[in-house]
This record gives sequence, structure tokens and C-alpha cells, in this order.
Amino acid sequence: MTDEEVLQIALDTGRIFNDGDEQAAYELIADDFIDYEAPEGAPRGPEAYAATARWMRTVWENANWEVVDAFAKGDKAVLRLIFTGRQVADFMGVPATGIEVRVQHLHVFRVVDGKVSEHWAVRDDLELFRQLGAWTKPLQGAPKPVPAA
Repeated sequence: MTDEEVLQIALDTGRIFNDGDEQAAYELIADDFIDYEAPEGAPRGPEAYAATARWMRTVWENANWEVVDAFAKGDKAVLRLIFTGRQVADFMGVPATGIEVRVQHLHVFRVVDGKVSEHWAVRDDLELFRQLGAWTKPLQGAPKPVPAA
């Protein structure tokens, strides 16, 4: 596959999260798909990916993943996203706040035979929890570490 084709498949996964298009999961996600962002032992495959999207869309009203940068090389594509949404249900132990959030994510997709086979993500969860009021981030930055003796 060309870099452009790999990138387009990664971009098309946005239909699953942004549009709630669960059929797209079966078109774009491999049966043996592994999501390294999911907890150890979590189910694999297109239904698992669709279920994650379904859950996120129930937690976050008006959930949106906006692509701001994207590229592909070989069998991998990288997307830098801005996630926005209003928290309307419990998320990772934080009760619904009704707060609108805006948080950056990085996602890496590996595409094999025209389908996403692996996914890694880095989300700015500290910033997310700061926006939700669940964590207070020092305004002037963290204290400087003390050198070892």
C-alpha cells in the first residue's frame, strides 16, 4: 500500500468515533486488531473498537476528534488530534461534570492488508483531568528537582 492509502485508512477511522459509524469498524479494523491503549486482556477486533467509540460517545456529549496533523510512512500513520466534548457521564473515576474539554492526542495506526491491525495512543490525560477539576496543576510549573548528593 502507498503512504497515502495507509493515511486515508487511518483518517477514515474518524468515522467510527466522530460519526458513530459502527459499520466502518468492520470495514477498517482487522479481526485480530490490538488496541495497546486498552486495558490488558481487553477484547480485540472491530467490535471492541466500535464498543470503545460507543462508550466514549456516551461519556462525552458532542465528542469530536479533529485532525490537525497527519502523515504516513510504510505501514504506519500518525494523527495528531484535538479532542473536544462535554463530560456527561463518569470517566475514569471522575463523575460527570458538564465541563467542556479540549485535549491533544497522538494516535499511531498500523495498517496491514487494507485494515488497521494495531493502534497506540498518547493522550494528555493530565490536562484532561486538570480541565475537569480532578487534578490541580501548578500554574508556575513543577518545582525544580533537587540534585542527588
